[in-house]
Amino acid sequence: MRDQKLATRPSQIERELQARVMDVALEVHKNMGLGFGREEYSRALAHEFGLENIEYERDKITQLAYKDSVAGEYILDFVVEGAVVVAVQAGDHLTDMDESKLKSILKANRMKLGLIINFSKDILEIRTVER
Repeated sequence: MRDQKLATRPSQIERELQARVMDVALEVHKNMGLGFGREEYSRALAHEFGLENIEYERDKITQLAYKDSVAGEYILDFVVEGAVVVAVQAGDHLTDMDESKLKSILKANRMKLGLIINFSKDILEIRTVER
């Protein structure tokens, strides 16, 4: 059981990538400020990822498999370097449901680490979610 837990923990490389994504998000928040929607912040984040030479997929459509069928599809805001899922928010606050949803997405995609970033706060709100 302990080995299984260790296998699901984010690696050092994933942790370093997490720090880079957080730095990029802080840069976007500092330059844009408050009052915009998810799409505007997502565009700025994509631009900043490009400036920092961080590989990403935006609006990645993934399928939710259930046994031998597809139970649904959902769109991931960003998958960074194939390792970190980034969910962009621009709302009043993040909820436990936001965190639970991302945790389920990580599990369904066999990924270990995700970030929920809320740009609509005076101080950037970031939650780290691990599978």
